Amino acid sequence: FPVTIQILGNVKAGDGERFRGRGFIQLTGRDNYRAASQALGIDLIKNPDLAARPDVAAEIAIWYWFERVRPGVMDFANTVAVTKRINPALAGIEDRHENFKYYLKYMR
Repeated sequence: FPVTIQILGNVKAGDGERFRGRGFIQLTGRDNYRAASQALGIDLIKNPDLAARPDVAAEIAIWYWFERVRPGVMDFANTVAVTKRINPALAGIEDRHENFKYYLKYMR
């Protein structure tokens, strides 16, 4: 298996498609689905499509933020640092940065 697939914990044929990105944060990979399942008490391994349901997607996003993003970011205004915790390739960073500036304008 390629390294990226192994990092995501996809070890069985078909895991890439089965554990593709779903939900608000695009949860991806067998290992992430397993961790979310254990943390939330929802069997996402047997039924990965649950991650696309808005109520479950919201729970996953909150869990992911507190477990994976928040502990590794010191400055939450730094969109690059926050995005790297979710998507190390920084896909869509320009759009995220502009959205953050827009949100800040209305949050103050």
